[in-house]
Amino acid sequence: MDVVDVTGEVCPRPALIVREHLEGLEPGDELIVRGDYPPAERNLRRTCNRHGYDVTGGQDADGRSFELRIRVTEDATLTGP
Repeated sequence: MDVVDVTGEVCPRPALIVREHLEGLEPGDELIVRGDYPPAERNLRRTCNRHGYDVTGGQDADGRSFELRIRVTEDATLTGP
């Protein structure tokens, strides 16, 4: 399981960083993403869901940070709309 920390980054940097990490993963692999910019959490979740990745997790109780667990599925793809 890979872990990437995008704390301190604002859009579009978190998406670019996560995309780079996802490109090297195989189906069944997981990527943990930690950050502190709520719009990035929403954007990452929406984009990953649209491209076939399983996403769990979200905002911490304090509402100031998030942790997403992104699992690469057989149908996951970074290409397309």
